[in-house]
Amino acid sequence: MTNSSHSDSRISGSIRKCGLDDAKLLHRLSVETYVDTFDGTSSDEDMQKYLEETYAEPILREELANPDSMFFVISMPSGAQTEAQRQGHRSGNAGADSADSACFVNPGDFADTAGADTGNLSNSTDSVNPTDSANSASPTSPVNALDSTETSAGYMKLNFGDAQVEDMGLDAMEVQRLYIRKAFKGCGLGTQLMNLALKTARERGLKKVWLGVWEHNEPAKRFYTGKGFVRVGQHAFWQGDDKQTDYLMAREV
Repeated sequence: MTNSSHSDSRISGSIRKCGLDDAKLLHRLSVETYVDTFDGTSSDEDMQKYLEETYAEPILREELANPDSMFFVISMPSGAQTEAQRQGHRSGNAGADSADSACFVNPGDFADTAGADTGNLSNSTDSVNPTDSANSASPTSPVNALDSTETSAGYMKLNFGDAQVEDMGLDAMEVQRLYIRKAFKGCGLGTQLMNLALKTARERGLKKVWLGVWEHNEPAKRFYTGKGFVRVGQHAFWQGDDKQTDYLMAREV
């Protein structure tokens, strides 16, 4: 980034719905953000097993093809920085979002147009290396860039009807996954995605939105509580062969 004399202006992420061609991108985003969030919460073997059983590209393609599921990717201009990065500090893994800081960008640092070229992503489909994905977490890494002007910053998966992992009824929608990359936490991107989720539920005439969150993920629980979600139950979550507990949280639309 150049040391431009332009004044800083607050920016927001751009969101688009994913298609089958986004399986590679979602694979990399999913592995990177999951490892960043849950590394050390089980054995390496259990983590590896979970990643391979959940985020392999063929599995993601099946999910993308399911008419009762929707994926969205949120992107930021490549010149964007969190306030923490501007002051030389690494962003913390504090949950889906934070209201304490904002993203800014020098408008002259990037072009006005952007595409969605994922040609630089890994071709791996059958194995997942969490170490490689964690090491590629820099927002300027070519393996994570959408193109020269935008960088993928996070994603969300919504489930309807029978695609929900719990039978919450046909009038409910599940937010199964909502992850923001470490470098972009504190930019309000989690809030943007959650607002889209609630808007989607309202447009479909649904009455309830729900999700599962690990019982020990305090930042995420605070985030969802702040969005109006309350605990309504719990269920078992298997990270490999490690049985864990997720709290179920829900709110009316």
